Amino acid sequence: MLRILLSLVLFGGAASAQQPEGSDPNQLPWFVRPGESALRLRLQVPVVNQVVLVPDLTTLIDEVSKWSRQGHWPVLIDDSYYASMFIRAFKPGRVLRRTDRVDRPSKLPMRQQMMESAVGAVWGGKPGMPIREAVSASGLLPAPGLVVTEADDSAAAAAVLLAAGRGQPLVFLDIAAGDPDTVMGTTKSMALAAAVEQAAVRSGLTWQALGDQIDTITLCRRLPARVTTRMPVANPAAQGEPVALTDVIGRRADGSRWAFTGWMVGSAALTAYQANCSLFLHRGSAWMCNTYPDSGNWATWGLAPAAETLTQAGYEVSLQEHVSLKQLLALERAGIDDRQIWMNTKGNADFFRMGDGADADPGEVPILNSPAVLNFIHSWSLRSPESLDSVGGRWLQRGVYCYTGSSQEPQLNGFVEPSLMARRISGGVPWIIASRYWGESKSAMARVWRINTIGDPLMIAPPPKQTGRRRRPPTKEALPPGTIDVRAAAVAGMKSLETVTSDETFASTIHDVVLIGKDEIAAQLWAAAMQQQAAGPASARAAFGSLFRLAKHEAMLEAWKRLAPASALEGDMLWGALAPQISAGGLSDAEIEALRQSIGPGSLVHRIKALAPLIASRWGSGAAVAAINAARAHATNSRQQRELDAISKEFSG
Repeated sequence: MLRILLSLVLFGGAASAQQPEGSDPNQLPWFVRPGESALRLRLQVPVVNQVVLVPDLTTLIDEVSKWSRQGHWPVLIDDSYYASMFIRAFKPGRVLRRTDRVDRPSKLPMRQQMMESAVGAVWGGKPGMPIREAVSASGLLPAPGLVVTEADDSAAAAAVLLAAGRGQPLVFLDIAAGDPDTVMGTTKSMALAAAVEQAAVRSGLTWQALGDQIDTITLCRRLPARVTTRMPVANPAAQGEPVALTDVIGRRADGSRWAFTGWMVGSAALTAYQANCSLFLHRGSAWMCNTYPDSGNWATWGLAPAAETLTQAGYEVSLQEHVSLKQLLALERAGIDDRQIWMNTKGNADFFRMGDGADADPGEVPILNSPAVLNFIHSWSLRSPESLDSVGGRWLQRGVYCYTGSSQEPQLNGFVEPSLMARRISGGVPWIIASRYWGESKSAMARVWRINTIGDPLMIAPPPKQTGRRRRPPTKEALPPGTIDVRAAAVAGMKSLETVTSDETFASTIHDVVLIGKDEIAAQLWAAAMQQQAAGPASARAAFGSLFRLAKHEAMLEAWKRLAPASALEGDMLWGALAPQISAGGLSDAEIEALRQSIGPGSLVHRIKALAPLIASRWGSGAAVAAINAARAHATNSRQQRELDAISKEFSG
């Protein structure tokens, strides 16, 4: 049936074993049981080889309710970025779109009831039957988790998907909180931790110790990323200062841990994407970017030993050593396709320092072509997870769906050593649990500290040979009522372009073509729109990602001219595509101007530093100073202002 290798290091000493088929999962170490439940479910419940796109959260809940023991399938909000990224990775046999829309219940209790009923229906549970009982009746191992949400929060999309997909109890927590980029005070944070604990008590499950029926908590709602607490912290001198939200929830008032927490926050499209990635994608390849010196403590948190461990376990690994900023830009010119990202850098919330000492802005975070999980050893990256001015905000925008990063300065030893984490994940320990210090280690870092964990805490990344694939073909019967086949819609759209050509009709057809993973056809449609003088902002936006992935830079530039206005992500794609040519001096005037337009919040200092000499050589020092002064409007802190002042002096003397 399945085998999980327990070839991992607990706290520095090795333990190797193989679990025989049919063995009692309760005899497994506590840190393997959560991953065991996730893997057994994926192997025993078929995945239907299709993706269904829905227009909104309520319709998503309705679609999830159609899952059963005979099959689950991805359900995503129909958007132009996250849905297409997931579909490119999943490669479904068909993509369907719900054309009907389910009405949102008017009252909060009705909305909660709709969510609970959908989750219970997946496992054949009768009204009032606990979800774990229904899962067990299906012959499966219930997940040791609890999903906490708020019915009116957009992240309820992830809550329904993960509660249904993992067979976890769904609970609602209506408590005054705050925005992700703020800090929650001590009174509120202690009340929040107590409220989650009380939800565990009300569930009727055992929860008090690791290894019981609740070892993970998935928070799916808006909350501050940082909190203050009365719980003991790793560094007593920092008591009362902000620590990570997810390292407080799942602990008692005395700081002892009873569960590991993952957090999902954002739009329904984003959080549904994150949940689907955790449930349905494999993570067998790793891109590792090491910028640390090979000496002192830096070497201990280097990535080479982790790369060796992952390679030996069967992962496909690409290790980039001592990467300079120039090398980073060259590596990401057409995007990164690996499913795991491991990176270590020095820096702060608004910059990261590469191996050559050059500072990169958040906008230089690599573009991802495929969904990825991230272990990012860097200070402050998740201080403001919704801000595109921050490194962490940019990573999440790119499509990272599970993320270990710091909310404030944690010091190097605040992070689990990469070599240890690699051994843990290759042994079946969930990513988020593997990235934490455990109480048994007796390390001070097992106390509350400053590492936040975003994503599904039950998500595992076992070696490719351990994942297995069991896909059930879609039914050959007629399409379900209220759905259309997106491939057929794309074909119909292309036929309609023979008689009706407009920016909007091209955009709609390109959107459908991108959703079914046909970048080449999308590029051809963009070329046709240009030829027929129908290209505009809508079709430019629909085609832009495809043009980037195909490295069609001239076409990208034409699309860029028509975006109104360009998004930060589109600006980052343009920069990633063209910036490697700056040092060669081969850019046209139009390309230089487009790159100047890509300057914005979170993509400021490095871009103007690279462009100013080029602008001066083409149009004079005055033009360079004018460009620098225009960039000042995007500065968000004093460090950036000082950097701009220093650059300006080079051209105004």
